[in-house]
Amino acid sequence: MKQILVLLFLFFTLTSWKADTAGPWVITEGKRVTLYSRPVGYSKADSPDSIAIQSIIREQEHVIDHINQRLNTSFDTKVKVFLFNRDEAKEKIGTNGGGFASLNKSKRHIYFTFHEKPFLNTGLNQYDYLGVHEMVHIITINQIGNLRTRFFGEGYANALDGNYGVENVNGILTRKRNDSTLIKIKANGKLLKPSVLLYNDSIPESEYYPQIGCLINWMFEKYGVDKINLLYDLKRDKIEKAFQRVTGVRFKDMETAYMEFLRNK
Repeated sequence: MKQILVLLFLFFTLTSWKADTAGPWVITEGKRVTLYSRPVGYSKADSPDSIAIQSIIREQEHVIDHINQRLNTSFDTKVKVFLFNRDEAKEKIGTNGGGFASLNKSKRHIYFTFHEKPFLNTGLNQYDYLGVHEMVHIITINQIGNLRTRFFGEGYANALDGNYGVENVNGILTRKRNDSTLIKIKANGKLLKPSVLLYNDSIPESEYYPQIGCLINWMFEKYGVDKINLLYDLKRDKIEKAFQRVTGVRFKDMETAYMEFLRNK
């Protein structure tokens, strides 16, 4: 229990981190995305140039469309993205390996680290700087409900992102697909049941994120995204009972079907 509480504390500490957004900023407006980036020469690490700035805005506009399509949402509100140089990000937002989204509905802010080279996303067949994950948090919180569990909060983000981690493939920094990672997890005998993913918050991200992303994607396909959306903002102790009411299938029977699906993959 203590380990679970510690993990939850770390999660909410990062997502509720009071980012230092003091300027100077280069502010670039898109249709729904406003990018705050550092001026060129601001620090020893690279700042995005005008080409990277426009690429990032186009990327995140496309990400919003992608998420709306997948989740049957209609998010069309301005999002502010604060992009910190890598040598300042640790101090300003608590990490220089990525970032986080504000859990405040009225803010709709993403705080992220700028990496000089984008990563290849084979799922979306494009290069990206920020990816999908954090924008999923913004849209689900504003369109579907409050983030109450790691199960659905990170489940949705990883299902739509489809990737966790980066690897060098023939000299190209490539996002590691969840479905490919799941094959390796299965080969190592470390597949986790949905009930474990629901109740055990001490599972490391490297094991949890690919597995919960694959599970939620399977749920979308099996039961329909509109039904699963009805479960998103429930507290953990309400999910199993509500799952049967919403889908007509007991959570335990879903678990049996999913594990059988994985065994036959």
